[in-house]
Amino acid sequence: MEGDYSKFKNKFLLKDFLIITIGVIITAFGLVLFMIPYNIIAGGVSGLAIIFNHFFGWWVGLQMLIYNLILFYLSFKLLGTGLGVKSVYSAILLSLFTDLLQQGFNMDQLIPNLIEKSGSSSIEITLLSAFYGGLITGFGMGLVIWKGSTTGGTDIIAMILNKVFSISVGTGLMITDTIITASSIFINPLLPMYGVMAIFITARTIDGVLEGFESTRTILVISDHYEDIKNDIFNVLDRGVTYLKGVGSFSGQDKIVLMVVLSRNEIGTLKKIIDNRDKEAFMVVLPNAEAIGYGFKKIS
Repeated sequence: MEGDYSKFKNKFLLKDFLIITIGVIITAFGLVLFMIPYNIIAGGVSGLAIIFNHFFGWWVGLQMLIYNLILFYLSFKLLGTGLGVKSVYSAILLSLFTDLLQQGFNMDQLIPNLIEKSGSSSIEITLLSAFYGGLITGFGMGLVIWKGSTTGGTDIIAMILNKVFSISVGTGLMITDTIITASSIFINPLLPMYGVMAIFITARTIDGVLEGFESTRTILVISDHYEDIKNDIFNVLDRGVTYLKGVGSFSGQDKIVLMVVLSRNEIGTLKKIIDNRDKEAFMVVLPNAEAIGYGFKKIS
């Protein structure tokens, strides 16, 4: 039994690292294709690295690796905590793929070369780069975060500021990223505006990815045929059901309320089950911030 559990755990761990790797590669493509060549500074260590890359030609990936290693060390020394294996893996891999794509394959010149060959110089490429760079990196980072990892960065600085100066983590992160994004004014006075746009798009895309993969709903069902509906939920959806006791305010009669948590794409099946069993049933669908436990997100 213990051996089977170990194999099951290793299988899911391997799947997590595979998805993290895909997310990191997508993030690197977003950085190299759009953010780096057009100096879109969207905060974080990548933004700082892009600034120094512009002025001194320092490799972006190598800079990111050095900055993250320093931040990992400070996290351990000042906060007494280390970053998980997944986060260290993600940070190192992102640095490697960023330099591989930029320095090894010159992918940062792909879009500029296409624009030059097409003669489309009138296109507002900086605006498009902020949009697509934020979209692609946000999707990649969303996959990484979905599997319980991060790519390192300024969130560690925010936690240090929280401990040393009692500044909230959210405020600390906003201050750090704002300073880095505002620094792009030394490259071009208009760039901070594009950076803010990229930050917003990245954040919204990450939220969209997480909501899309982890989106769950709590459904409350009131029906006299609750036993049949419960059995169908067990057999068809393989989900657990909780009985809640209720009282009808009009009739004064005791009622059994079914509570079940489902992923968003399972709601249609549940509606068919209920419609088949009781067309007079009452059903309420509630959004969840998060669902943790068997059949959903792991606690650890």
